[in-house]
This record gives sequence, C-alpha cells and structure tokens, in this order.
Amino acid sequence: MQHAQAAQTHTVVLCQPTREISSRIYSDYERTEDSLDGIVQMYETRLKQENPRASDIQYDLVDLLNFIDSLTDISVLVLEPSTKLYKPYGRDWIKNKVYSHIKRQAC
Repeated sequence: MQHAQAAQTHTVVLCQPTREISSRIYSDYERTEDSLDGIVQMYETRLKQENPRASDIQYDLVDLLNFIDSLTDISVLVLEPSTKLYKPYGRDWIKNKVYSHIKRQAC
C-alpha cells in the first residue's frame, strides 16, 4: 500500500547540475514516478545537447546512474500525506528509485 501511496505523492526535484549557483533548478510533479521520469528526461536532454547531430542516442542504466552522480547536487522532497510535510531524500535514494523505475518499465 505504501508503494501506491508514494507513486501518487507530490514530489519536488531540486538539482544543481554544475558548480554554478545559477544552474540550480527545481521541478515539481504530481507523482513520485513522474519525478523519476523527469530525472531521466534531464539526462536525455543533456545527451541531445551534447550530440546535436545524432538522430538516435542510446544509453544504458549505468550511464544514467553516472549522470546522477555527476550532478553537483540533487535531492527530492516527497510529500508525506499523513503528516502533510515534505520528506527529503538524497542522491542514493534517487538512484535506487530510478533503477527500480527503469527496471519496472523494461519488464
């Protein structure tokens, strides 16, 4: 039951891709799963920027996890419905959730 609740929970992604403070961004999502998709989309956007002439860009899960590690900072805030407070999670939690999310989609 908790997994279903978490998937339906408002989530905010806080990210600082580079050392520049001005690179800080945030995105909010209605569902935690959507925030994981958003993190994947950040990586895919970076790949497209780095390879503008490529018509087909492929990567594997390790590449995605390495991207998350390469960010200067990344964390998420997940709304806990019972307390109506946001609970912070760091890079390792994000990597574990992204890993599980991608594996579920591949099945």
